[in-house]
Amino acid sequence: MNKTTLLLVTLFCITSSFFVGYYFGKSLSLQEIEDMKQSLQVSLHLHGNTLDVEKSHSDIRVIIDGKELAETGSIELKK
Repeated sequence: MNKTTLLLVTLFCITSSFFVGYYFGKSLSLQEIEDMKQSLQVSLHLHGNTLDVEKSHSDIRVIIDGKELAETGSIELKK
């Protein structure tokens, strides 16, 4: 095998491994972002003048009428 063939094979392997790594790395990053969006959600339900708030994680801040809701629960809204 001459030096030119060895150089071309080496360059092909380096280039193909870069593109394969880039493709799978980008795919994993997008999947992690989607998982984070799904796991950090707030659910709101309105029943008359009562607003039920469910947080999936305790670190999520919910602010209603300028007041921070400390926990999951319900708030009575003024009409």
